[in-house]
Amino acid sequence: CCVVTVKSMTAAGFISTGLSAFLGFFFLFAGVSKTTDLTPASGEMQSGFRNGVWGALWGLPSVPFLKFVGVTEILTGLGLWAYVAGLAPQVLAQWSAFVPVGITVAATTSHVLNGDPSFAITFCGVITTLFLVNNFAMAAYFASIKATKVA
Repeated sequence: CCVVTVKSMTAAGFISTGLSAFLGFFFLFAGVSKTTDLTPASGEMQSGFRNGVWGALWGLPSVPFLKFVGVTEILTGLGLWAYVAGLAPQVLAQWSAFVPVGITVAATTSHVLNGDPSFAITFCGVITTLFLVNNFAMAAYFASIKATKVA
């Protein structure tokens, strides 16, 4: 009836695909929560920006900062999903894996500087670590593809 072909994938490719699927969803959800009131997390995701705390910590105007971060999260989340679906070129996939590292490091730092509860710091720290692992796993996967093409 049907023939299914599965291309060979390295461990790094498997890790980066799995993490990209999860983190892509997370960042889409976070971005939509920051740019709209459509999710139950919208209030929480917007509060640090709307009350001026994050803007004051980073020296940026709060609402434009909120929208910039939210739109960036949506775009990188979509980029990660496009990578998972095999639709993203390497450069888009790699940037979609790298940019969230800065966002999540800044979020973790903001929670620490603001004296937020430890669960917020831990959660952001875990997400940051997952994005770092994803970034390096994706780079290793793309390097292995290039090495096979050269050989």
